[in-house]
Amino acid sequence: MSGDGYSLAELMCIEAARLMPDEGVAVLGLGLPVLAGALAKCLHHPDLVVCTEVGAIDWRPDPSAVARAPIGIHDLVLNDGAAMTTDMVDVLAALLMGGRVDMGTLTAAQIDRYGNLNTLVIGDYASPERRLAGTGGNTDIACLARRVLVLIPQEPRRWVERADFITSPGYIDGPGGRRRAGLGPQGPNLVVSTMGVYGFDTPDGGETGSCQLVLEAVFPGFEPETVQALVPWPLQVAPEVREVEPPTAEELRTLRRLDPFRHYLAPGRY
Repeated sequence: MSGDGYSLAELMCIEAARLMPDEGVAVLGLGLPVLAGALAKCLHHPDLVVCTEVGAIDWRPDPSAVARAPIGIHDLVLNDGAAMTTDMVDVLAALLMGGRVDMGTLTAAQIDRYGNLNTLVIGDYASPERRLAGTGGNTDIACLARRVLVLIPQEPRRWVERADFITSPGYIDGPGGRRRAGLGPQGPNLVVSTMGVYGFDTPDGGETGSCQLVLEAVFPGFEPETVQALVPWPLQVAPEVREVEPPTAEELRTLRRLDPFRHYLAPGRY
C-alpha cells in the first residue's frame, strides 16, 4: 500500500479507466480489463459502449445501484440494461472483423518491447514450463481493434525482451511487422503497469519509429530509473515524464465497491 492508503494495483486500474475513451466501442478482455471497464463506465466514461467477447453489448449499469463489477466476461450482470445480449459471433465477427471496435482492453502473462502479449505458455511451446489459460478473444482483439490498452503488473517475470509465444500481436518485430502479418495499423496504443504508463514509438501505427514501448508517466514515488531496473531491455523514456495523479476518494470508493470480494485485486490474482 502507498502512504495514502491505496495499492499500486488499484491505481493501475484507476489510471486505465481514466485513459479509456469517452465514446466509441470498447471490448474488455478477461481479468483486470473488466474491472477497469466497469469503473470507466460507472465513473469516467458513461457513454462508452462496453462489450465482452461472449456477446454482452453495450452494458449500461446504473452507477448508483450496481453492486459489483462483472466477475469475468460471462457474468449475467452484464445483461442488466445491455443494449443486446447475443454470442461470440456478433462480437468477434460483426464488431471486431467489421472494424467497429475503437479500443480493446487486455491483460496477459507476458509483454515484450513491441507490445506483443502471451497468454498461452511459459517457456518452449513444445515443452513448456507452464501452460496458461489460453487466448480466448485476446488474439482477435489484439489483431482487429483500432487501439489496444493493456493492464499488466510491472514484474520481471511478465516483462520480457521477447514473449515466449505471441498470442496477441502488438507491433510484432518492429516497423512494418503488422503489415507483413496482414494486419492493419493500430494506435496510439497504451500500456498501464503498477508503476507507470507507456505509449509506443510509432507515429503511424507501426510503419515507422522503433515501435517499442516508451515510458510516458510514472506513479507517485517512482522514478524512470526504478522502472528501468525491472525491464530487461534499454527502455525508451519520453522527454518529459508526467506523474500520474493519485486516486481520488471517489475513484477508490467506487473501485472497492465494484470489487467487494477482492476477486480482481487480491495480491496474487492480478
